[in-house]
Amino acid sequence: MAKTRAGSAGTEVSLHRWSTLAADVLLEHRVHMIGYVPDEVSGHLLRRLEAEPACTVVCCTREEEAVATVAGAYLGGTRGAVVLQTSGIGNSMNALGSFVVPYQIPMLLIVSERGGLGEFNPAQVPLGHAVPRVLDALGVQTFSVTSEAEMSPVLSGAAELAFATMMPVAVVLTTRLTGGKTLR
Repeated sequence: MAKTRAGSAGTEVSLHRWSTLAADVLLEHRVHMIGYVPDEVSGHLLRRLEAEPACTVVCCTREEEAVATVAGAYLGGTRGAVVLQTSGIGNSMNALGSFVVPYQIPMLLIVSERGGLGEFNPAQVPLGHAVPRVLDALGVQTFSVTSEAEMSPVLSGAAELAFATMMPVAVVLTTRLTGGKTLR
């Protein structure tokens, strides 16, 4: 039986099932380069991908570095994803807006939600709330996943969209899915 904990929205959330589903979809779509900035929510997903021989998982110091790493991998023939928090979207805006979008470099942005239901840090709320509109202003389509049942079809559809249209696509993993980040 999967381990669960009380999610930030007051629901029981599987600690691993959603991340296993996400990793399976990424591998199915040959997404083998992962750039990330460490985050409590995405830890199991990253460990799962690090265990895959086909994947290269790169810990970056800033989100725009992760974007550049994944973009460079794509130019070398490898599909990739950036794993970050909503707050990291702010750090990655210039790399996305002046490089990835105009030069049509496809990638997935797998974004763990901050600033939503159950958030304990008020500094996370403004950008967390604005992320879909900010990405939309850049022309980056954004889709949210609120349940495990949505994970595979939404992430798979996003991967197909990104690599068919040669554009980045964002998938926001809501706190209803992940349980969010907890105050310790």
